[in-house]
Amino acid sequence: MVKAAKNYVCERCKKETPFMEVCDYCSRKICRSCEKAAATHSKTDHTIICRSCWGDLRKRRRFKSR
Repeated sequence: MVKAAKNYVCERCKKETPFMEVCDYCSRKICRSCEKAAATHSKTDHTIICRSCWGDLRKRRRFKSR
């Protein structure tokens, strides 16, 4: 018997998705389509920014400066 994957609800667009990420700037759980950019700064440091935070220039500048 195959176990069904649990679907989560995106806090930004309210779409159901099996995979969620947490925005590092607003702490909302977002789906892949709401994710604007992701950067890996080292092997352990992975930063994600959502489309809403990308519109805020302070948060975008902080993301790009890392």
